[in-house]
Amino acid sequence: MRRVKTSRKGKNSKHLRSEREALGEQALANRLPQISDQLMQSITLRYTTTGIGGSSSTTITFANLLDSWLIAGTATNGYQLMDFIRIKRVTVRAVSDNIVAAGVYPNSVSVGIEFPCLVAGAGAGGKTASDSAMGQNQAAMCTLRPDRMSAASFWQASSSSVAFVVRAVNQDGTVVQGAIIDVECSFKNAPDVNPAAVSSAIAGATAGAIYFGGIDGARLAATWARSVFIPRI
Repeated sequence: MRRVKTSRKGKNSKHLRSEREALGEQALANRLPQISDQLMQSITLRYTTTGIGGSSSTTITFANLLDSWLIAGTATNGYQLMDFIRIKRVTVRAVSDNIVAAGVYPNSVSVGIEFPCLVAGAGAGGKTASDSAMGQNQAAMCTLRPDRMSAASFWQASSSSVAFVVRAVNQDGTVVQGAIIDVECSFKNAPDVNPAAVSSAIAGATAGAIYFGGIDGARLAATWARSVFIPRI
């Protein structure tokens, strides 16, 4: 009868692995894991253009974006809810909204995004995107991420440095009302940073309530693009 040789190496290896795993569990039980005490939140902020001001484009700073998510200290004092922001992507969608004559609509609309480089305070690599659409059945749409190693893609504190430029324009040069702008970003706070007051004064707020402002940090009646989230101010 043929004898089959068996090896105990597999059993021994399994036993040693079990011992190491047990020791690892014991080590973890004896030492608390590292944790973070920072509040962080990823979110897509959505805005819709109002046509206020008449400009077909606007320049957005990091301070503007941090101002657009705020907490009311009093009825007339607002503070940025978060201390730092990191931009992941910007997307713009629009259809033409301007009536040239009764029943006659413009047949094209254009949208664009830029992470500028030649603007003072910006270090975004000069990346751009643009799209146009004809007729009323399809929206013009463009989406753009900042360059991976550009300043626009890093964590930024509140400042007047340019984050990006966005535009939405009809064929006759007028600003599109109702264009949708999505800003995918992450926020975080820091224990050594005092809450910054928003640049545009608020009124009629409820102390302790959280509000959404315009993409340019302006109030509801004056902003180039309002937040679609509520409550707005």
